[in-house]
Amino acid sequence: MNVHTRLWHLWLLFLCLPVSFAATENADGLDPQVRTEIDYLLSRVQASGYVFIRNGKEHNGTDAAEHMQRKFEHFLDNGDIETVDDFIDRAGTKSLITGREYLVRLPDGTEIPTAQWLRAEMAARRTTAAEVGR
Repeated sequence: MNVHTRLWHLWLLFLCLPVSFAATENADGLDPQVRTEIDYLLSRVQASGYVFIRNGKEHNGTDAAEHMQRKFEHFLDNGDIETVDDFIDRAGTKSLITGREYLVRLPDGTEIPTAQWLRAEMAARRTTAAEVGR
């Protein structure tokens, strides 16, 4: 191969690199795997049938998921969310206005922090995915 051919191949390689990197993230800049996991958590909140408590008021799963979605979009727009933990910490932990912790009431009446429940849901999903991948 002559020098010109090698330079041409190198030039083509550089042209293709940005396309490869662009395909690894969503239009919002979030890693696709992170986006999938956050969407999973939001769907779990919505479909849970549990009572979510925000600032002392009870909300159903649909309302809770919509609230978390709005907070997620706000923090994502500000560049504050890159991981699932960022999502949980910013959108699923506490009220920005009052500082009060969000709670979820389980079927047996036990109330736990929503962040704890979200982390447990994510851990269960990852464990199941790892077992399926074996």
